[in-house]
Amino acid sequence: SHFEALQVQRNELNELRHVLELSAQFFGRQNISKGSGLSKTNSMGNSSGILSRLGERSINWIEEALQTRSSNSMPSGTLSGATSSFAALQFITGVIHREKVPMFERVLFRATRGNCYVRTCDISDTVVDPMTGEIVHKSVFVIFFSGSETRLKLSKACESFGANRYAYPEDPAENSIALDQCMSRLMDLETILNTTEVQRRDMLVGVAENLASWEQKVCREKAIFHVLNLLNYDTSQKLFIADAWTARSSLSDVKQALEVGRLRSNAQVPSFLEVKASNTVHQHGDHVAAHEIPPSSFKVNKFTSVFQSIVESYGIAQYQEVNPAPFTLITFPFLFAVMFGDIGHGALMAAFATYLIVNEKKLGDRRPQLNEFIGTCFDGRYIILLMGCFSVFTGLIYNDFFAFPLELFGPSRWTFAANSRFACGIDNCADGSAGPPLAPYPVGFDPIWKHSQNGLVYFNSYKMKLSIVLGVTQMMGGICLSYVNARFFKESIDVWYVFVPQVLFMMSIFGYLVFLILLKWMTNYNSEGCLQYGGVGCDPPDIKAILINMFMSPGKLPPRLQMYNGQATVQVVLLLIALVSVPWMLFPKPFLLQARHNASKRGYKQLEQDRGANVDDSEGSIHANFDFGDTMVHQMIHTIEFVLGAVSNTASYLRLWALSLAHAQLSDVFMEKLLVASWRTGNVFLIAIGFSMWFGLTLGVLMGMESLSAFLHALRLHWVEFQNKFYNLHGSGRKFEPFDFALIQQNEQEVQSTPQK
Repeated sequence: SHFEALQVQRNELNELRHVLELSAQFFGRQNISKGSGLSKTNSMGNSSGILSRLGERSINWIEEALQTRSSNSMPSGTLSGATSSFAALQFITGVIHREKVPMFERVLFRATRGNCYVRTCDISDTVVDPMTGEIVHKSVFVIFFSGSETRLKLSKACESFGANRYAYPEDPAENSIALDQCMSRLMDLETILNTTEVQRRDMLVGVAENLASWEQKVCREKAIFHVLNLLNYDTSQKLFIADAWTARSSLSDVKQALEVGRLRSNAQVPSFLEVKASNTVHQHGDHVAAHEIPPSSFKVNKFTSVFQSIVESYGIAQYQEVNPAPFTLITFPFLFAVMFGDIGHGALMAAFATYLIVNEKKLGDRRPQLNEFIGTCFDGRYIILLMGCFSVFTGLIYNDFFAFPLELFGPSRWTFAANSRFACGIDNCADGSAGPPLAPYPVGFDPIWKHSQNGLVYFNSYKMKLSIVLGVTQMMGGICLSYVNARFFKESIDVWYVFVPQVLFMMSIFGYLVFLILLKWMTNYNSEGCLQYGGVGCDPPDIKAILINMFMSPGKLPPRLQMYNGQATVQVVLLLIALVSVPWMLFPKPFLLQARHNASKRGYKQLEQDRGANVDDSEGSIHANFDFGDTMVHQMIHTIEFVLGAVSNTASYLRLWALSLAHAQLSDVFMEKLLVASWRTGNVFLIAIGFSMWFGLTLGVLMGMESLSAFLHALRLHWVEFQNKFYNLHGSGRKFEPFDFALIQQNEQEVQSTPQK
């Protein structure tokens, strides 16, 4: 720009001024205009230097020097008074970086074999290099030499070192005039640049007041033109036709917007709105073009939006498919809390989420400026609140408050009898036997289990069985939701040959496992009959051994594994049901789909249906052609995946037990080794250090790393173990993206706030 060109000239003239002032001492001259009083500037610029050759004596010397700065000629002077026996002695003046001076002199000496004389003088202040615009230290140099070949070598050396060469007048009077002209030109440029800077600043201040509104208008115009490019133009009737999706509840708003647009544009012909009925219920085997299936839209608010985002991260629901978000709203924080159960930790998490919710107006206004961690927590503030509240609930069941047991509902129901090394119930120690309490602790675990030697074994057994019960229950819920989908889409084949065999397989094996767990919990193995006489069913059996024996030795049941009468027969029947359900799930569906496809070929077909089945590949179609081989392979993969997944998914829920145990043990270690150990010393200084370390590790490890780990495991349980039973079984759908200026503006701001890599 012109402003930058003026800055370059100013920086060149500043270097020329130093050359004219400092080079005079090399020739034994005194500049009369040294006290001109113009201060040096530090403006930025770049140039290749002023290259000129002094000719006649003229007061326009500076103008000639600037006009010839791009010339390739070598600016040099010739000293008068040279004897005829020697060639004329010439000189070159210019400026060079101060740190390059020693190397520059060495190169000149070697290039000319010592046939040149170099003098340098450092510039006291920093100057702006016209080439790079950097503020550097430089030195003025003068090179005395003789001969044209030497001049060519010196020219190449100056270019290689980035030295800016300037012409120096030979006549002292001319030197004084040139310095005065340089000072005058610098003052003029300084005035012009300062005035331009002030004008620029004033203009930018005025622009800044309207910049936000201008950006919003430009964003809206871009969005409008993008949508207009999607319209179809009917050349015969000269009409623009827009095919769009909208919610039925918004039809009145669309009609009103069209009327308002007609009035504002003074259009003579109104716009017509034709509502086409969408294919609300279709079978997955029908020939339906992909663009004819409506997109999926769910009404969400600031509370439910985060749960909907979790679901849609797995996949977009097909139109009118069951939405897992309402179930996830409860099951996700609950499964998280099973792994993170602690009253204190849950209260801290809930308090943090409450702070974000209370200040959501202030934080929401500057959401793009928040760092990644705080921004992510702010977006998920409501799910964090639920996770904290559920963690308080499960912590109440576990009776954990920062790993300390609480006696919220009275003292322990256990006590140690004098004549026994085992504890007994406070209401069941009369006869000296170590019996459990007749009235157990009212809510949660008894606080004495935290201090008992077999407490870890007790918690392990409970949490492992609880994980299996919760996992099978959630997976069965997912299978039942697949029935809801099949019934809504009128897919009787999926009901009878997918849903029914899956339920039978799951319930005959893993449902039976849950039944055994609940039966074992409800059986009193310390009843009076068992204590007095013993017998079959009085020793708690190993449930794992029962399940293994069910497959390895069907019909045979050792007495030690019997839990109820007729158990062996029931297990054989359940095993047969599981075996029958696998081919039931595998073979019928492909043959029935082929029969349906063959039946659809007979008789008349609608033309639009044929047209929809032959849609161009760019638009895509769903099940346009039926291939029995592909269908059979797909069903085989689905069957194997379900059978093997039933085992692996059930085992996957054991992560609830593992992470809950890890969380509890880490809390115990931090509490025992840091807080309690420092408290027992009685030293105030050690107590302060121990508390600080305990608090820091609690926040960093338990509240940070452990909470993130529990969140990711809960996310995996919902995506892989729960949603894959019913969600996106026939492919992912399309999300409804309405034309909304507020949403477009928000997306634009997020893109602008994203740091560029």
